[in-house]
Amino acid sequence: MRYLVLIAGFGVALDTAGIELSALFAAGALFAVGLGFAMQSIAQSFVAGLIILSERSIKPGDILNVEGQVVRVRDVGIRASVAQTRDGEDLIIPNAVLIQTTVTNHTLRDSIYRIRVSVGVVYSSDMKVVKETLMDVAKSVSETYAVEGRAPQVVMTEFGNNSVNWEVAIWTNDPWQSRLATSALHEAIWWTFKEKNLVIAFPQLDIHFDPPLMAGLERLASSAA
Repeated sequence: MRYLVLIAGFGVALDTAGIELSALFAAGALFAVGLGFAMQSIAQSFVAGLIILSERSIKPGDILNVEGQVVRVRDVGIRASVAQTRDGEDLIIPNAVLIQTTVTNHTLRDSIYRIRVSVGVVYSSDMKVVKETLMDVAKSVSETYAVEGRAPQVVMTEFGNNSVNWEVAIWTNDPWQSRLATSALHEAIWWTFKEKNLVIAFPQLDIHFDPPLMAGLERLASSAA
């Protein structure tokens, strides 16, 4: 509205001064075309800013994931928006980026956010005990980040090359602090597994030699001795 009022006021002032607006527009048409190409990106961001401000899809205080980086919106301007990273850095993001790319708004309708942690255990583990232990850990950690009506979840995801993989998921009301919640869940799993002697798997490689090759290696070892 402010820009519309300024444009209208400028037009009235020119008309009052006796300047023919139609002639002025015709004379500036070619200049406007050239300027339009030069200011294409700025114009895109300007229009994108109008769309964002009218739709209210992104507001100050929202937590966004923009191009793989989590930021908190501080201000939405007509050309660019100012956001802050978790490291306290201020980012100036052209509004065209927010419109033309896929942006995750973690606080668009609510601030509920799911945290997922993966863990693999060796194949010799008692999987029933593993699942019960992971569920107990998830319930314990989720008490700190409780979300009403959202229960923690433990699922077996796959049979890997070196491990049976599980995923633990809990909910939080603060996406901005999701890293701390993830760390708390990781630590709780680590220490609980230590107490119950459950082994977290790590990559291993087993090498098997054919019998003829083994026999040849044994002969070489005997001759060397």
